[in-house]
Amino acid sequence: MSRLKNFSRNLATSYLQLGVNVVYSLVSVPLILHWLPRAEFGLWAVLVQLMTYFFLVDLGVNQAIARFLVDHKDRRGEGEYGALIRISALVSAIQGLVVLTLVTLGSPLLARLMKVPAEYQATFISLLRMQGVIAAFTFCMNPLQIMLNAHQRMDLVARQTIYNLVAQLGLMLLFLTRGCGIYAFIYAGAITAVITPGQLFWHCRRLGFVPRAGEWGQMSWPQFKEVFLYGKDVFLMNVGIQLISASQTIVVSRALGLDAAATWSVGTKVFMLVRQLMYQPTNAASAGLYEMLARNETGRLKHRFKNLVVLTASLGVFLGVAFALCNSLFIEVWTAGKIAWPPLNDVLLGLWLFVASVQATHCSFVFVTKQIGRLPYLFILEGCAFVGLSVLVGYRCELPGIIACSVLCLALFSCQICLRRSGRYFHVSFSELVINWVGPSLKLAAMLVPVALTIWFATVGLTAIWRLATHALAAGFIGGLLFLRLGLSAEILHDIEERVPRPAARLLGMLGLVRSESKL
Repeated sequence: MSRLKNFSRNLATSYLQLGVNVVYSLVSVPLILHWLPRAEFGLWAVLVQLMTYFFLVDLGVNQAIARFLVDHKDRRGEGEYGALIRISALVSAIQGLVVLTLVTLGSPLLARLMKVPAEYQATFISLLRMQGVIAAFTFCMNPLQIMLNAHQRMDLVARQTIYNLVAQLGLMLLFLTRGCGIYAFIYAGAITAVITPGQLFWHCRRLGFVPRAGEWGQMSWPQFKEVFLYGKDVFLMNVGIQLISASQTIVVSRALGLDAAATWSVGTKVFMLVRQLMYQPTNAASAGLYEMLARNETGRLKHRFKNLVVLTASLGVFLGVAFALCNSLFIEVWTAGKIAWPPLNDVLLGLWLFVASVQATHCSFVFVTKQIGRLPYLFILEGCAFVGLSVLVGYRCELPGIIACSVLCLALFSCQICLRRSGRYFHVSFSELVINWVGPSLKLAAMLVPVALTIWFATVGLTAIWRLATHALAAGFIGGLLFLRLGLSAEILHDIEERVPRPAARLLGMLGLVRSESKL
């Protein structure tokens, strides 16, 4: 019961965090565009994405420690739990120092590599170094977050992130009105970075997660070796994923300039949110899949995983079509026409969402089986192929060409390789995985895409805000109904019928989706 409570609480706060992120973006971007030139906003967008690469210095070690802490948290008297926290503290301090050194010494080189205009280079170097100090300090606080994650209290981390976003928005507005310009980002981030560790430590202390006297244990070489070997595979996977999913702003900046980078950053805000929404079922189901594998429940594992594939792929179709129908209009209304974002970009990004929905589920299953093998090197190869190809294509085809390169590389590399791995594990053919397992989502796409095209052309004469309202309502109602009718298997609908409250079951019964008599 406690595990279910933790799961529900963590899932709810993760969605709440996403909601706050949306509000933060909706409010902050118009403010930033009002107070800063677009080129400076693009400069900050490039800097933020560069900093994500410095966090790869973690080398997967803290993720590995978080995993091993779970094995020892119920036997803290043996000292392994405390020793792992000691290792985390030592490694995190070293990593923070490495990040600070790399950022301090490498800032001028990065400014030249990113082709930052001469008039912005000094500002870029100064901002990057200050952000490096904040990142180094954040690294040193990793043990606190690891303890909360190990005890299934990720909701407290999410809650702290929510507080930080609210505080950063207020502080950023204050500093912008005081004339701090682009440095407002740094000042707001520094203040929240200093406050956060105290809050997390208080939670760890209050809940008894901090080792007591006699529980700290001694660090040992076998522990280091076990952590680093596991962390190596996690790190290599993260490098590949970073290249695949978080290189677009840097590629756009290098190929098309800072103005295009700012346009990309604004135009894909909703896309990043929708992608997170799509991944939530997979993230939420992972723990249950781990348990089924540990208990050798192979039949149930296959059954549940197939349902997860069906759900996520159909969610990818639904969210992809809804996104393509609404995003360009939303950008026009949101930025008051300051950012031009063609609908073709949204169509390609919607296709990317669908391909990613299939890839992500099968990719995550690799971690369930722990049969990572050479997959990290495949991800790195895919990322390098995308960066190289998109830089060449971007000069000629601009943003649509770069997005198309992302979709193509994702489909040709990790998507089909992870599908084949799942097929070998379950002794299922590749064609069955593609046709039967993803079949409901393909039926959904066959119905939903023509409906979306009809709505798009039928509303051409309306103003942008009324078109957006019409498209959003149609996507939510018609798309949602088709998603439930065509995108979900009978068993998933049966599970919904068994678990939803009576009013919801009665409504689903009225729509002909379930037989709600059992709930009445």
